[in-house]
Amino acid sequence: MTGESYPVYIGPDTLVWWKESGLATVPLKDKEGATLFSVVKEEFPEIALFPGRNPWEGGVVHRLDTPTSGLVLIARNESALSSLLSQQREGLLRKEYIAHSTRGRALEEGFPPYSFRSPERGVVIESCFRAFGPGRRSVRPVIGPRAEGPLYTTSVSPEGDLVFRCSLQRGFRHQIRCHLAWAGFPVLGDTLYGGTASQAFGLEAVSISYIEPSSGKEMTVSVQPRTL
Repeated sequence: MTGESYPVYIGPDTLVWWKESGLATVPLKDKEGATLFSVVKEEFPEIALFPGRNPWEGGVVHRLDTPTSGLVLIARNESALSSLLSQQREGLLRKEYIAHSTRGRALEEGFPPYSFRSPERGVVIESCFRAFGPGRRSVRPVIGPRAEGPLYTTSVSPEGDLVFRCSLQRGFRHQIRCHLAWAGFPVLGDTLYGGTASQAFGLEAVSISYIEPSSGKEMTVSVQPRTL
């Protein structure tokens, strides 16, 4: 792990918490152990008093992959969770990430031909997804006639040399990691998708925008990106 998790925003309906790299967001079913959920529950036990997406996830609105650091949105009551999940389905919940990347696609298996612009020029990458590989540990984009299910969109804009700001409204497991690897710019440290090995993992959720359920106030909670 690279640091400590901490609250960034405490509101009447919601919490926004910064998660450290290496810490799982939520527990696995019937499993104990340190997770962001268990950390936040110590201070705000109400987040565990109602079922979430899964009964054991409480008010956690969305997950970050274990190696990814950054902001996680958590509801403090069941009504707020219902509102936030509705916002997510309607595309009203927006998340932004900073990705530090390496150049060159080291993995080819399972990837269709990439037909979008380079992220270095700014691009919107869109695909369906499928599970891939041993244990279904990774995912691959699916386009064309074989594409089934919802399309997932990643908007990518350059922030510096091999640094990108990625935004999405509805996310799939490993979405940004897979889309950037497909484009030939895997995340630094993301060896699952062909990124260069590194002690630091180069993906951080730095901003989240949503509507506070009880007040109707439009919220944007942000942090300064790390320097790698």
